[in-house]
Amino acid sequence: MKISLNWLKEFVDLDGITKEDIDKKVNQMCAEIENIEEKGADIKNVVYGKILEVKNHPESQKLHILKVDVGEEVLQIVCGAPNVKENMVTMVAKVGGMVCGKKIGPAKLAGVESFGMCCSESELGIGSDDSGIVEVKYDVKLGTDIKKVLPIDDLVIEIDNKTLTNRPDLWGHYGFAREFSAIFKRPLNPLETLDLSKLEGLERIKIKVSTPACLRYSAISCNNITKTQSPEIMKIRLNYCGMRDINFLADLTNYIMLELGQPMHAFDNEKVKEIEVVSSKKGDKLLTLEGEEHEVPENSVLICDGNKNSVAIAGIKGGLMSGITEKTSSVLFESATFTSEAIRKTSRAIGLITDASLRYEKSLDPELTKTALARLLYILTYYDDGAVITSSFSDCYNYHYDKIKINVSADFISRRIGIDVNANEVKEILERLGFSCNISGENLEVLVPSFRATKDISIKEDLVEEVARMLNYGAFTAKPLAFNVEPVVQDKEHTLEYQAKFLLASKYNANEVHSYIWDYTDFNAEHKIETKPVLHLMDTRNAGQSAIRDSLVPTLIKFASENKESEENSVRIFEIGRCVPSIKEDGLANEEKHLAVVFSSSDCSEEELLVDLKNYLVDLSENYVYATLNFEREEPSQNYMHKVNTFAVKFNGEKIGYIGVISPIVSKTIDKKLKMVATEINFKELAKCRNYPKKVKVPSLYQSTHLDLNFVMNTSDTYADAVKALSKIRSKLLVGYKLVEVFENPLTPNKKSMLFRFEINGKDHSLVGEEIDGFMNDVINLMEKAGYPLKK
Repeated sequence: MKISLNWLKEFVDLDGITKEDIDKKVNQMCAEIENIEEKGADIKNVVYGKILEVKNHPESQKLHILKVDVGEEVLQIVCGAPNVKENMVTMVAKVGGMVCGKKIGPAKLAGVESFGMCCSESELGIGSDDSGIVEVKYDVKLGTDIKKVLPIDDLVIEIDNKTLTNRPDLWGHYGFAREFSAIFKRPLNPLETLDLSKLEGLERIKIKVSTPACLRYSAISCNNITKTQSPEIMKIRLNYCGMRDINFLADLTNYIMLELGQPMHAFDNEKVKEIEVVSSKKGDKLLTLEGEEHEVPENSVLICDGNKNSVAIAGIKGGLMSGITEKTSSVLFESATFTSEAIRKTSRAIGLITDASLRYEKSLDPELTKTALARLLYILTYYDDGAVITSSFSDCYNYHYDKIKINVSADFISRRIGIDVNANEVKEILERLGFSCNISGENLEVLVPSFRATKDISIKEDLVEEVARMLNYGAFTAKPLAFNVEPVVQDKEHTLEYQAKFLLASKYNANEVHSYIWDYTDFNAEHKIETKPVLHLMDTRNAGQSAIRDSLVPTLIKFASENKESEENSVRIFEIGRCVPSIKEDGLANEEKHLAVVFSSSDCSEEELLVDLKNYLVDLSENYVYATLNFEREEPSQNYMHKVNTFAVKFNGEKIGYIGVISPIVSKTIDKKLKMVATEINFKELAKCRNYPKKVKVPSLYQSTHLDLNFVMNTSDTYADAVKALSKIRSKLLVGYKLVEVFENPLTPNKKSMLFRFEINGKDHSLVGEEIDGFMNDVINLMEKAGYPLKK
């Protein structure tokens, strides 16, 4: 949002306050400033001039040769504007001057010399009209610099909107003027408004509100409005703050919105004489001011006329049929407050986010509607003294926010900010910000003003923040915390999460990814992945994200697909994230934390990838969880997992996840050569697993010996069968073993071999040949008895 310093100066005296003061103090005490732009610095030596003579250019049908009196001299200027005429007063950039940063020099246009430039509002940046040069209709001495008449030199402060989310009062200039008044300790001038009580004898506008989403609806009508063009000061302020000027009535409502933060709308009173605020029905449509037809979502808020015709989408956009034009002289002005939720939902559903909707989304103060109308009428009658107000202030106030009173002590505030403040100091600070305070000793009863009570200030800690920021966070001296420091016992699940990630990254060369929680419907459909989400989004405009995922693996498959062209022809990724696999009995989402890992490669076999992934789970469970996991073949419930090569991951007979090969039906849609394996584990359940105590082993001082033994097995035999046989080894020399590879020979289709690598160590001595041979012969004999002879 952009704030004009000239506009602020109308409400608070800022003389002597520099750009640097504003940048520093407002950033520290109010809101984040993104930029401060010096407007008018790129306009120099532009003066008022009168066109004395207009001649057609001999070589051009569009150009004219003008004689322009700029006070001390008459200039010849070649101009292409279609609206030039004799005796017209306009704005002229003289030779040596500057317009929007471009220097003006003598020029020859189509063979005729030109000494200056007649300017349009758009070229000067003080208005949006670029159809012709400025026509000045007020009295001014020729040759006068336009900066001496118009407030062109200005500082425009751009505020980061994110810092204003909880401050609806700061979405207008007067709210910022109140903050500047408090920050720089300058008095705040009251708004000049029209006394609405003087209108009480006039007829009231009939207003009916039949939806709880409308908190308050106020209106007033006027006719005999003859002014069509906005005054220059209004145009300049609107354009400097990022809005185009349109016509006087449209500009007036936008001006009030930028000044007070209260959106307003003007209806043609000849077409709209009564107001009814209703909830929309399915199929309702509205043709907006821009000529675009929008289907209004069901249960949105619609503004209708007395004949129940829709004339506006509340808080977002007006309708074309009831809109004002330059010929409109009779107007019904709307000033209303709607619930933030209703406006936000409708705005996002129809994809129409406006300056008005952004403000309504912040929970505006309903008390502001009356003030805004009073201010609008004051400005309207100031610039158009022939305008006639034809109704009294008409109001339907359906919902009043509760008045908030907070009892707080100066000691409570002092202890939390680390600076001693007394009750009088607290009172002085809060009253500068618009609060009302009563003191009883060191205790205060604070009445929160309505413009801070809709969503901002509600508890004592909020008042602590108000006092602290007004004391200036930047002036605080850093002090050590005055309390006992005790060691924090880390949550086991949190520690395990780090260990699981570190192990994957450091030992298994995998990369962590962070994804959104959406179910990517379009990607899944393209790659034949069937998911079963239980939570579907009402707003499905974001293509391919129509639900919340029930599993992480499809998301990682998508990421692997997007990174399949990596230089290593291999993608190893993992994530510990959230998904919603089911709905609980109470109707709430059953949100779970899962660990998902996907290994993919165009070079490695599925067996190599799967064994590596299985080794990770064993590594994690045995060395960090201190539990033994079991792997049992199962038919997967997910269509993207291989029907044969998928295994349930169990602990004490309870399934906590699965591991397996990605179905070729899926992987081939990504790349015909790509092999993929995946695992997904319920991380919370994994963290609970433990069936043996943590053991600390002292590393042996003596070198280990590794033995590779290859055993012949039937094709139907599994790794689990081999492990079952090897578990009967009773040798104290054994440190561990792992599967190195599985080999299948096409010449012996019913047989395969599994190569195991054994590590043995003497613990307190170096192994000798007899010990090594003895261990090897014991293992061979054990496996032969189990039916797995050594491969010859």
